[in-house]
Amino acid sequence: MDLHKILLKLSIIAMILSITACSTSVKYSSIFPRNEKGYPKANCLIINKTVYTIGDISLNHFDQKKYEVNISRESLKNNTLTVVLPTMYVINTWIISDSNDYKVINTDIEECYIKGVVPEGPSSDLQIFKIEISDNCQSISFKWTNVNYMKEDFEKIEEDSLLLINID
Repeated sequence: MDLHKILLKLSIIAMILSITACSTSVKYSSIFPRNEKGYPKANCLIINKTVYTIGDISLNHFDQKKYEVNISRESLKNNTLTVVLPTMYVINTWIISDSNDYKVINTDIEECYIKGVVPEGPSSDLQIFKIEISDNCQSISFKWTNVNYMKEDFEKIEEDSLLLINID
């Protein structure tokens, strides 16, 4: 009897822990703006749960060579920045520059598709970068480029688009 009670209590604790762990993680796909076909909008990005719009809102791809977003240092929590970017095409990816002013704590990919609808064509993935910045950090650079350039030095990468996040 005692073994049965112990196993029952352990299974209840395990269920509570798994439910708690799942509910605390942010699902950016639930807050990321989507286009009429349900894909992540190309002209949007999320920085610390705030949606920013860049470029032409009518296009489904990155229409400019360079984008800039300004954020205030006061909006940062513990000098941490979470940047969520749409990949748009499976052959492209976002690459972050190397710097002594910040370090990438974690990178992840989250699918952003409508349940029951199989995505065709563009990628429905979101790239997530969690970054810890120093007090000296004034900007962070990302390049959207072909996946073939992933292993190259950031400065040598030929980008399709450049994103600068300026920190005031």
